[in-house]
Amino acid sequence: MHKCENIDEISISGLLDWAKHLIQAQHDLMFQAPPLEARLLFTFATKENHTWQITYGNQAATQHLSKEQIALYVKVVNQRLRGTPIAFILGTQEFWSLTLKVSKCTLIPRQDTEILVETALSLPLPYSACALDLGTGTGAIALALAKERKQWQVLGIDKVAQAVELARENALLNNVQAVFLQSDWFSALDTHEGRKTFDIIVTNPPYVEEDSNCVAQGDLRFEPLSALVSGKDGLDDIRHIIRQAKPYLNEDGYLLIEHGAGQYKNVQSLLKHAGFVDIRSVADINQIQRITLGKSIITTS
Repeated sequence: MHKCENIDEISISGLLDWAKHLIQAQHDLMFQAPPLEARLLFTFATKENHTWQITYGNQAATQHLSKEQIALYVKVVNQRLRGTPIAFILGTQEFWSLTLKVSKCTLIPRQDTEILVETALSLPLPYSACALDLGTGTGAIALALAKERKQWQVLGIDKVAQAVELARENALLNNVQAVFLQSDWFSALDTHEGRKTFDIIVTNPPYVEEDSNCVAQGDLRFEPLSALVSGKDGLDDIRHIIRQAKPYLNEDGYLLIEHGAGQYKNVQSLLKHAGFVDIRSVADINQIQRITLGKSIITTS
């Protein structure tokens, strides 16, 4: 455990710098920026925000903080150094314009996935579109769509019961209207009393190869394998979704799939083979082809 030396003399800025440098030196962590993580953990432990940290930064930490607050800060910084994702420490994650509760039962929402939301919102859909989010997890994608398009009917499904409850909690937390249902992909839709066909289906399914080393690195070490890994080439769930999706799509409905780097050509091929048209891929903020989409057409014999 890393201890903070000279605790009786250190300033609040010094305490933040101590955490920042330790996080920066831990090269196997996934982080946005060490200074940001140091501040977020400080706010969590002390309940004092960034403005307060700047205002009293040059003053002694013990002058403004209790021993318990300082001890908790040291504790959570050490949790982070051991690899625990910061979202699991804080209990929440920001996504789109939402604050979402997180849990070890499902994936932590990531900024890369926001391109899926952006693309969905840009499509020429009916004013009161019906949207389905497959594998909703925290409800991030479904709730982002429902927040931006209040007139849409949005359904999120997940096979993990705890994830469904978490998504419902997040809907209440963010005051967003969406419905969440337990289902293994499409399986429960045929018996569900609500909408059975949709103008758009979005999904961020598992897409990591089963022998990939990445699941033993960074934040992924703490997230459920079932939400990450999908067969030898990472495409098992994507194949299943593409094969099953068309009966659940309306005419000119869209299927949008998030996938891994380098998988977009395979996903395009799968969509083409399944009869989708207007197939294209979209890059994320890192210029990685992150999502692929296609449009459904209903053929008549």
